[in-house]
Amino acid sequence: MKKVFTSTGELDKRAVSLGLSELVLQENASAAVAKVVKERYKGALVLGFCGGGNNGADALAALRRLSGEYECVAVLVSDKLNNNATTQLKIAKSAGLKVIKANEIDENTASWISEALKGSVCVIDGIFGAGFKGELREKIATLIASLNEAISANPLVLALSVDMPSGLDIAGIPSPLAFRANTTITMGAAKLGLFHDLAKDYVGELICADLGLCEGLYTSGFSSDFLLEMSDMRLPSRNTQNVNKGDFGHAFVACGDMSGAARLCALSALNMGAGRVSIVAKKKLKDLEPEIMLKRNFSGASAVAIGMGLGGELYDIDEILALPCVVDADMFYHPSVLSFCAKAGAVLTPHPKEFASLLAFAGFGEFSVNEVVLNRFALARAFSQKFPATLVLKGANTIIANASRLYINCLGSAKLAKGGSGDVLSGMILALLAQGYDPLLASITATLAQAKIAANYSGSAFSYTPKDMIKGIKCL
Repeated sequence: MKKVFTSTGELDKRAVSLGLSELVLQENASAAVAKVVKERYKGALVLGFCGGGNNGADALAALRRLSGEYECVAVLVSDKLNNNATTQLKIAKSAGLKVIKANEIDENTASWISEALKGSVCVIDGIFGAGFKGELREKIATLIASLNEAISANPLVLALSVDMPSGLDIAGIPSPLAFRANTTITMGAAKLGLFHDLAKDYVGELICADLGLCEGLYTSGFSSDFLLEMSDMRLPSRNTQNVNKGDFGHAFVACGDMSGAARLCALSALNMGAGRVSIVAKKKLKDLEPEIMLKRNFSGASAVAIGMGLGGELYDIDEILALPCVVDADMFYHPSVLSFCAKAGAVLTPHPKEFASLLAFAGFGEFSVNEVVLNRFALARAFSQKFPATLVLKGANTIIANASRLYINCLGSAKLAKGGSGDVLSGMILALLAQGYDPLLASITATLAQAKIAANYSGSAFSYTPKDMIKGIKCL
């Protein structure tokens, strides 16, 4: 896991208090940007678009470092430079860096950029950093819109953002026409906003550069959230030979009249290592897979999944509450879901619309789906502060919230945007709970496994199905 912070301002102050001036931090930041350019760009022209703050100062310093190997041009988009940017501009000019002002190209911004970004070009976005708020001014919005259009039309452009893409605020909410980077080089430590769902199409690949202190010293003593890595996945093991099916748990799925979702969940649990899998249904299911048993009650269950395929049916949940459980889908539209919220052994797996319903039952108020999406970090954290259950809030970047702390899985892809993917995920979590995993580790492992399976799929992204995901479990 990597630490992730809402803001790194206090961390930078720590570095300054240890004797690293802001200019030294900027030199280290610019060195990181220059290193990435040298590693990934083999062309001749580097264009840097520089604002008047510390972000622009970082970009100016990077251009100065690169000017001996590339044809570098700095485009100043602000007439008001802070002290650091003024200092870096003076040094850069003394080193021979070519500098032009954006107002010199205002009248033909689009055509100038279109011409400049032909062929192989590296673009460094240093207009705004983490301090950006509000809306982009018209001239800057026009500039960034022209850059985005030229970059999208030319696959030879390497588009780098310094710290955060310009137009993305610290919470990760993009302004209209925010810069779309191929790669973002964030400084010191990763910012939580870079992993907002709405930021995913703007950030590109994320690289975290150190500013002259090891990560442990730079972040020590500060509370953080966490970015999950594939190394955090803990798949089931069967290295011991003297075992039987009972050693790996009995997973139960509570089903109503609609059996498709429950079947996906059950098959997923079976493939994820549960020793036995049963469905408890209100009516007899036709053509049930032979590996899955049909039960009348939850006697003998190690863990239970409820909600997927439940429809309007309800069970006596007291029996289920006594067991580790996964709650999904239809349960979020029934007030009895609050009983699961209060259970430390429960994992709740809503998508944004279901989470909005859950928040209303839980007393947080009425939220639209859009409001949930915009405020997903804050709402997930608030929920986990009030309830002991583990929350898995699905999205482009899945949030796992437990005891006020967020664990972000940004490794998923658009392949997973298919009905039934959530049912398979619930089955994977169910299987792990049945095998004795605690709810947090089960949630982390299952979401990472789901992302890995999708990444391993060699077919077209739009053709990926829940059955492909279940098949992929076998190859983890």
